[in-house]
Amino acid sequence: MIVVGVTGKYCAGKSTVSEILAEAGYVTIDVDSLGHEALTHQRDLVVAAFGDEVLEAPQSDGASEVDTQSPIDRKALGRIVFSDPDALRRLERIVHPTMVAMTEEQIADVKTKAPESVGVVVNAAILQRMGLGRLCDLIVFVTAPFFQILQRAKARDGAGLLQVVRRLKSQKDVGSQFSPSNADIYSVENDGDRERLRTQLARFLPGL
Repeated sequence: MIVVGVTGKYCAGKSTVSEILAEAGYVTIDVDSLGHEALTHQRDLVVAAFGDEVLEAPQSDGASEVDTQSPIDRKALGRIVFSDPDALRRLERIVHPTMVAMTEEQIADVKTKAPESVGVVVNAAILQRMGLGRLCDLIVFVTAPFFQILQRAKARDGAGLLQVVRRLKSQKDVGSQFSPSNADIYSVENDGDRERLRTQLARFLPGL
């Protein structure tokens, strides 16, 4: 069973690649979703590192103080870490080990419980930075024209130009040429043409 890493910068279209592979019989692991779980597991450490300002505001009328048991407000946390490289590294040191452990566990589960699958997809924007490349047999690096990244960011996250630039700047080490593992890296462009994207993937991936 092949393990495929799917990576690329913010709103490049990694999810579309994962969807195409899922249609072909691959089991997908969304590492960003695992990040949400990791924030819950490591909530107290995150609050200790960044303060109560990263907690969700109270929902009840008249409440003036943040409930110290409130969940993490990911947007508030994002505003802090994506404008401060040191803060981002601090957050990554807290949540990345948990996310990596979850990913390893899910890959093992697929191999045990769904051995008939074509492969496993590990979808992670900062796959290399997290050290997940070592788990992959090959890596797909997804690119997209900047204008389309802007359109996707606005549609999905309501993000403006400055927010997009900050997110991309925080991923300046995300590239197509670096992998600490022996995994081959293939670049594909997601310009919005799904069939063209599928054709690119079929050149080097089984099952398409």
